[in-house]
Amino acid sequence: SSRVVVVVRASSKMTPTRSRARASEAATRAEDARVARKTRFARARDGAVTTRARGGWDYDDRVELDLPRESALAEDDKLAVAPGGRVESDDLNAELREKTLKAIEKAQYRATVGDVSSISGASVFETQKALNALAADTGATLEVSSAGDLTYVFPRSTRGILSSKSFKMKIEPIASGAKSLASYVFRVAFGTSLVASVMIVYTAIFALMSAKSSDDRSDRRGGGFAGPRFYISPFDLFWYWDPYYYRRPRRRDREMNFFEAVFSFVFGDGDPNLDFEKRRWELVGRLIQKNKGVVTAEQLAPFLDTAGYEDESFVLPALTRFEGTPEVNTVTGSIIYRFPNMESTAGKTTARSRGESEALAQEERWVFSLAEPSQKIQAGLLGVANLVGVVILAQMINDPQIMYRTREYVELARAFSGLLPGLLSYGVLFFVVPLLRYFRNQGKNREIDARNNSRLLAARRIASPEPRLAAKLAAASSAASQRVVGDAVYTSNEGAGDDYDLSDFDRRLRERS
Repeated sequence: SSRVVVVVRASSKMTPTRSRARASEAATRAEDARVARKTRFARARDGAVTTRARGGWDYDDRVELDLPRESALAEDDKLAVAPGGRVESDDLNAELREKTLKAIEKAQYRATVGDVSSISGASVFETQKALNALAADTGATLEVSSAGDLTYVFPRSTRGILSSKSFKMKIEPIASGAKSLASYVFRVAFGTSLVASVMIVYTAIFALMSAKSSDDRSDRRGGGFAGPRFYISPFDLFWYWDPYYYRRPRRRDREMNFFEAVFSFVFGDGDPNLDFEKRRWELVGRLIQKNKGVVTAEQLAPFLDTAGYEDESFVLPALTRFEGTPEVNTVTGSIIYRFPNMESTAGKTTARSRGESEALAQEERWVFSLAEPSQKIQAGLLGVANLVGVVILAQMINDPQIMYRTREYVELARAFSGLLPGLLSYGVLFFVVPLLRYFRNQGKNREIDARNNSRLLAARRIASPEPRLAAKLAAASSAASQRVVGDAVYTSNEGAGDDYDLSDFDRRLRERS
């Protein structure tokens, strides 16, 4: 193994306590590097960090780190996890892992925690956890700048490395495809059940009417009967549902078929704002980094829920997620919010390179159904035909004159009577559920409109600030100072020499105290 030595200079004016504090700071950083690298090879697990104080007054405090020797392996053969070893990223939520990977790719595989958090919208805590796990699994390099900023440098084959090592990542696409298929089959099955219900109902009506006709005209065999025409009519609606379906151009990637449209008519198409929180926090992260880590409550308002708040407490979710702290500006006396993790960037990605941030976060209104208007009409008509048929069937089964009918008629009525409760419930719920959804959607849309209007007003206020707000924004801008991480003075890949000068640790310690 090779030894990495982190040197902390101790001046003659420094007390032993101060010297030990600086050595502890260096030890923490060296330990972070070791933790991220120790699973790169199986034999690295025995590595240890030792702190040796050499002097304390006029000598250097050194932190010595044992790392495995890597020269025996080619660059392409460096495996993050030994065969059969633990894959740290398997413990991550699949959504968190995926958006972290996408953020790493957008940052061109070199990023700080703030970079990844601002791109993905994930909290700083979640981002740090995900980066540590991914770094351990892919053998990423950690770089420390002279200012103490930590940068993760991932191999461009990160996804390939993870896929080759993680069985969970291999089966996730299969599981996702199976889930989508099951959802599609369920929607189609529900639509098919409507057609099946219509077929059962009108088959029963036709059978009972045939038995009744045979009773009324027993002297005739196969006489004329208009029943079949009545029976066929509902299916004309179905077979004629969309005569130009295969002839017209597709306006979307895949249009609904009739069976899916039936499901959409009854149950809708799900929450249109399912990914709103994700989009919202991505926008907030971009805003904070675009403003170099310092923003005001007014700048955050177009993205957050401000309704019901008399003060600036609506910013608390953003402070919690991105680990921000409030500060009082001494010039204007106003409150600004600083996000230390967003004050440093690897410089590979900016708000301009990702596209300018949107001015506000807007929720989408709930719609009754995304099916084509013609499909909704056809589904409704078929539902009406089904319900009318069920009512007719119920009257025929409960006919007071049934005792005077033929034995065949009575037996058929008894057979179909067992199906009647289910058919009737289906026919009624087919319209009750959409009706309840309609009123629920109206209430939700009123709330959404109120929140959207509040954010829109906040965005307009920022676009045309009054003098007092303009002064507050200027104060926040002057307080911001984003650092672009420069050359690394220590990397987990190459180590550091005895001349690694940590003269900036005093400033870092003062800032953290």
